[in-house]
Amino acid sequence: MTSHKETPHTSNVRGISTSDIDELSQFQINKNRRYTQLQPGHLQGHYLEINLGGVQVFREKLTAGALIEAAPVSSFVPFAAVLSNADDFNFCGKARQKNTILQATGGFWDASFKNNLNFVVAAFNRETFSRNIERLTGQEIPNDWLISKACLTDPLALTNYAQGLNSIINVVQKNPEILAKENALRMIGDSILKLLLNALNFTTPCAEKPASQSNRHIGVRRVIDYLHHYFDDVPTIPELCQIANLSERSLQYAFKEYLGVTPIRYLRLQRLNGVRRELLISQPKKDKVVDIALNWGFIELGRFAGEYRQLFKELPSETLNKANQ
Repeated sequence: MTSHKETPHTSNVRGISTSDIDELSQFQINKNRRYTQLQPGHLQGHYLEINLGGVQVFREKLTAGALIEAAPVSSFVPFAAVLSNADDFNFCGKARQKNTILQATGGFWDASFKNNLNFVVAAFNRETFSRNIERLTGQEIPNDWLISKACLTDPLALTNYAQGLNSIINVVQKNPEILAKENALRMIGDSILKLLLNALNFTTPCAEKPASQSNRHIGVRRVIDYLHHYFDDVPTIPELCQIANLSERSLQYAFKEYLGVTPIRYLRLQRLNGVRRELLISQPKKDKVVDIALNWGFIELGRFAGEYRQLFKELPSETLNKANQ
């Protein structure tokens, strides 16, 4: 008997729970999946997918030992992390070691496991991923990142990647209206890329081109001027690198030299200030803090409120209640 439930939120949030493995494979568009149950048990598949434009994140749970075979379309560059301690897990014919990130990036791949499996994946658009890596590092993607295999990495970086993806999936599942906020989408995509690079840099780091102090300072001014003129357009870190014409590391040095803060911190401060400006001209009986925060790319609302209060010594709701007084 098959149980089936598709997530109803939006076309960008899709989910299925089923015991029909053919139905599970057909639901995953462009992944060319095939499942074969290998161990006794009730095999139930739970799949949730969120499309964020340049990256798709999904979580998949399987409750009995099986073989997964896949040949994703070439436009996908997927990286997976296992959430559960799968027993006897093989990836591309090799036993999975602890603290490995799974690169399903080289065309066909397969995975087999004994009991159950719970994993999360970020599948990037290949062209977008390549462009963002070049913006961040000044170099092309290492060929080693585009080969399907399990790679040892730093345990903390891997944990942060797995838990970060899982948290993003949970937040969007509960608050699908986030997907209607362009700046929130950009910040989520930027966070996912950063989490992945932190894990990949412990496998095959990208070499980065150095930049002179004068070029770094010119880059900082370009970023500041851009944010001044396009204050409501929240850029990602790869976009800041493109604006500054600097690698991420050079941009980090530049901001620390010039302003004493990192570019990420400066961008966050700019966004907090943007929220405050908008709250002060809003209508308390009509506008909501949550909508304004999402417009500025803040999706962790508890953290946002704490940072806002720390910076401005009042809660966002207090600022809103001041409006038009």
